[in-house]
Amino acid sequence: MRLSKIVLGVFLALSFQAHAEKVDINFNNLNISDAIKMVGKITGKNILIDGEIKGKINFVSNEPVEKSQLIPIINAILATKKMTLVPKGDYLQVVKMNDASGEGLPVRSNISKGGTMETVIFQLKSVNTAVIRTKIKPLLHKSAKVVSFKKNNLLAITAYPHTLKSIKKLIDKIERGEQKKSRIITLQHALVKDIFSNIQSMSKELFAQDIISERVSVMKDDSSNSIILVGNSRNLNRLVKYIEQLDIEGEERDVQRMYVIPLQNSNVEDMEKILSKILPQMTGNLARGGSIHAIAKGQKIPPTHRNASGMNRSPIAKNGKVQKAVIASDLERNALIVLANSAQIENIRETVKLLDIEKSQVYIKAKIVEVNTNLAENIGVKYGFSGGAITSNGVFSLLASSGAAPLAISSELMGFLNQGGTKTIYNDAGNAIGTETNSRFAFDSGIKEVFSTGIQLDLLKQNGAAQVLSEPSVLCTNNKASSIYVGQTQSIITQSQQSTQGSSNVLNNYSREDIGITLNVKPRLSSNNKVSLEVETTIEDVLPGSGAAADRPTTTKRSVKTNAIVNHGETIILGGLIKTSTGKSSTRVPILGDIPILGRLFTSQGEAKNKINVVIYLTPYIIKKSSDLKTLRKNLDELDSIQQKFNKIVLDKLEKRRLGITEDRRHVTFSSQSKNLLKVTPDETPKSNIENYIPAEIESEVYEDDSPVIRSESILDSINQQDRDINLNEINTGIEYHEGTTF
Repeated sequence: MRLSKIVLGVFLALSFQAHAEKVDINFNNLNISDAIKMVGKITGKNILIDGEIKGKINFVSNEPVEKSQLIPIINAILATKKMTLVPKGDYLQVVKMNDASGEGLPVRSNISKGGTMETVIFQLKSVNTAVIRTKIKPLLHKSAKVVSFKKNNLLAITAYPHTLKSIKKLIDKIERGEQKKSRIITLQHALVKDIFSNIQSMSKELFAQDIISERVSVMKDDSSNSIILVGNSRNLNRLVKYIEQLDIEGEERDVQRMYVIPLQNSNVEDMEKILSKILPQMTGNLARGGSIHAIAKGQKIPPTHRNASGMNRSPIAKNGKVQKAVIASDLERNALIVLANSAQIENIRETVKLLDIEKSQVYIKAKIVEVNTNLAENIGVKYGFSGGAITSNGVFSLLASSGAAPLAISSELMGFLNQGGTKTIYNDAGNAIGTETNSRFAFDSGIKEVFSTGIQLDLLKQNGAAQVLSEPSVLCTNNKASSIYVGQTQSIITQSQQSTQGSSNVLNNYSREDIGITLNVKPRLSSNNKVSLEVETTIEDVLPGSGAAADRPTTTKRSVKTNAIVNHGETIILGGLIKTSTGKSSTRVPILGDIPILGRLFTSQGEAKNKINVVIYLTPYIIKKSSDLKTLRKNLDELDSIQQKFNKIVLDKLEKRRLGITEDRRHVTFSSQSKNLLKVTPDETPKSNIENYIPAEIESEVYEDDSPVIRSESILDSINQQDRDINLNEINTGIEYHEGTTF
């Protein structure tokens, strides 16, 4: 045995001297441990063997072997025993193969020329590491390890250098196959809208979609009339040739086809008139100078021809010019029927899209009130007031000369009423912690007029000085006239003649005339939530006692016409429609005036003139969307409920004042749906913030304004009594609130 080792060693030494980097190896029935020791001497490596490695090997090299290959050869021999060499600084150690990855193998970015296991990091550029890991795992030895890092798109592989080299070649091949390029093709003749779908279909048919590297993504840019392609160069070139064949100039671009464009929000006849006027001016934008005209009544649509594909096409002009587009309207379906080429229909559709949008509307609440001026003046005497007026702030003033401040509505209450506004949310300590928006719909500052006007009307009605004739509502389209009529139709004789047959019969001709109030309103929306109203009001009455018979009355007409610009939710008042009537009046002294004959001495006769003034209140609300109408009606119902409670308290206090009843000062709280809406506090400086704010409640203060411009008797004088709460929800106002009430 010793002799064979010596012979082998001499053989190796001689071979090593002859070939500086190559050696001839002949292992014949040699122990594995001895082979490891021999390789260590040749390579100059220190090798640590922990324990005896059983087994013998036979290896014959027909050609000299690179010295650098001796370590890989030993590793191949050790692999049969499930062992391997791992570097440990200045020496190599024989370990079990399954434990090699945990022995602190060197980590490199490039593959070394050594023969031991190592970990190499691969930086992938265009391929997902998780996908590559799944693909190469079956190609590795069981002892090899693969880890992917998704965030950095890195792949770490632990294996022998020769294995790592094979994996690198595979990854490089995949990476090169995934490198995509982009190309932008600007069409010169065709429209991208016309050929885009065809190009997409062709891309899917030509290139396998289940192979990522073969796919070509097709996108479009209408503004530049371009097509964008993304894919490998080979496939891009094929698809570009196809696009060039489609992008040709010819008669096909001028072929006219029949199109139907349904309208969603506009009247088809109005749309037809608009298009027939504006599109001829857009000739420069139409391909090859196409134009358009509408069909006159009785005119036929030019005949069309059906091609092989079944598409209706109109004949092409022989002189080579593009024919005019033709538009007709289908009233039953509210749709446009268009005969046009591709360029013309594109312009028509874009124009229709811009015009056929939901129109804004204006919801107008009207209140027609008849006021007896004489009785209204007597109210001041009844309650001890000197007069009445409506101030510029909309506050009803009963004592314009008393020097008292008007009733004002605080900003907190306005925040509640402003259902579309933003309110501030406070914590228990009174500190602002955020904001909240209740809904889309909002009342403007003109809401103050609603409360003051409501008090005015209730006071007048309670004393018989006012009568509400009608409270109509109308929903108007922007810039469209609407009409409201309240009255009756009366038969009036227009012609009368004696019968020619010798009888006493009289033949009369009658006409039916509208006698009442006609209100014509045309709203037009302007900027900043303002509404311009064109209002015309006409009142026709039958003069009492006029005419020889009931069918020959004398009628009177009063009219007013005006233009006004008001804010959303603001009320305008139309007055001056006065009718004067004269009657006899008799006054007498009680008891003495009833004495026969002598009673005349205590009785006076005279004439009384009554002035009847018809006042019309108009309040417009802007409806941006149809869904906003439901929200508005709900808000108005809630507002009416608040108004009724507010009026009841105020009128009750005025009545007690008239009767001379005095009470202690009290604290009044208005509530609605468990939320405090309005609170009257003792006369003091208003607070800008609410103390001890409770999120479940919304409290607002009504206070006296110090403004010297508007002077009126403050109704607070009748309310400011004792500090105790009155919950108006417990007061029976006679008003029932129904959710979803319609107008």
